[in-house]
Amino acid sequence: MSLEALLPTKLTQIPLVTCSPGQSIHEVSRQMKRQNVGCVVVVEGNHIRGIVTDRDILIRAIAREPALSVADPISLVMSSPVTCIASDRGVQDAMKIMKDAKIRRLPVTNSSGKLIGILTFSDLYSLLAHEMQELKGIISPEEGFEFGQKVA
Repeated sequence: MSLEALLPTKLTQIPLVTCSPGQSIHEVSRQMKRQNVGCVVVVEGNHIRGIVTDRDILIRAIAREPALSVADPISLVMSSPVTCIASDRGVQDAMKIMKDAKIRRLPVTNSSGKLIGILTFSDLYSLLAHEMQELKGIISPEEGFEFGQKVA
């Protein structure tokens, strides 16, 4: 399944939240709370500059010694450069990228490189769980198949 097929549904469920590199840690944190999201993509013009998660803010700003001020720019705690995936790529590609890069959030871009969505570990997990349920429907107990039994 291509990400293009997955994104329209996802985009209606969770807002894509962005900020600029100069916005304060406080502003971005409040934006995350208002939008009920765990990450924000940092953009400047049409260019993706970074990504920041609620955990990044906690670990890189608050828990460090000395702690950053909440007035400091979000660019001090964002992850950069950002690993992205084109929307015409498949779910398997996205899983490989996320596994190899050890990331749980993957920005999705269109053919022009513009940010159009974000794919999360939870999205992939939900999609695969749904696909497994569909697959389970192929094999039913009425057909005489039992788990643990050898198939001739």
